[in-house]
Amino acid sequence: MFKLMIQFIQVAKTQNVTQAANNLCLSQPTLSHNMQKLEEKLGSKLFNRNSKGITLTSSGELLYEQAKMMQNLYENTLNKLEKNKLRHQTELKIGCGDAWWHLFIRDCVQGFRDSYPHSNISVDVGNHLQLMNLLLSDEISIFVGHEILGLAQYEDILFHPLFQCSEEVYVRKGHPLLEITCSNEDIARFPSVDLGAAKKRFSHLVQQQSEELTTFQKRHYLQEKVIYNTNSLLTAIDLLQNSDAILPYPMNMRSYFNTLDIVPLKMKECFSNATIGAYLHKDKLQNKQSIDLLEQFKALIKNNPQINGGV
Repeated sequence: MFKLMIQFIQVAKTQNVTQAANNLCLSQPTLSHNMQKLEEKLGSKLFNRNSKGITLTSSGELLYEQAKMMQNLYENTLNKLEKNKLRHQTELKIGCGDAWWHLFIRDCVQGFRDSYPHSNISVDVGNHLQLMNLLLSDEISIFVGHEILGLAQYEDILFHPLFQCSEEVYVRKGHPLLEITCSNEDIARFPSVDLGAAKKRFSHLVQQQSEELTTFQKRHYLQEKVIYNTNSLLTAIDLLQNSDAILPYPMNMRSYFNTLDIVPLKMKECFSNATIGAYLHKDKLQNKQSIDLLEQFKALIKNNPQINGGV
């Protein structure tokens, strides 16, 4: 029936069966037969036929207007389906920590949107081991975080270093530790906020990290001391603002935290260092969207001293 309606639109538009048949790549007898079949199906006369050609009857005029609306609806639906298909084909799923989202990923996503206006973009923000688990299960396309020691067992994962990052210890303005230059023993007297929730749940992803993490915690007197554990940066900020808790966090976030009356302590020694980069599946190297986003990361970081050269 739909094909007959498309043929009818051509005949009604040209009011010439021969010309309409040429436009439709049909023979004139076939098109004439099809129009008679359409009239029989509808039980209405659609054309006035005479020696000069054809004109539309009142029923034909009504059908012509409705058929054009149907054709427009059909074509619009096809366009929407094609855009939806393209959107899913170019869908980009990103995993990152809160710090990296605020620091540079948010701006890069806007640039990606300009290059791929029809793409779906989803962002998972959370713990680095949790996000690595999502990457390994192919639930995200690219994951930005610090280099995870002991991950070499996963040969299909590649780490692309982006920059070096040092951590500072943050507290609320007016915190008693702001009056001194702190040692590890000093900060050990105060509760600590850990933004690495769910570490144990995903500890199977690494072979060596648990031992190295324990050494790090002992060095900074953090083992068995963390009493606030959350995967939400907003919750961590609220805890800092309303208690004497401390938060080890990347120094690149100093400017952002300062707007929230959260400041770094003066430490006698560097708290910790890490390499921040992007993890991708090796087979995702053929994924143009992921590679384009990675290149945007590199370009923005190169030109941003807050990221690559200090605060």
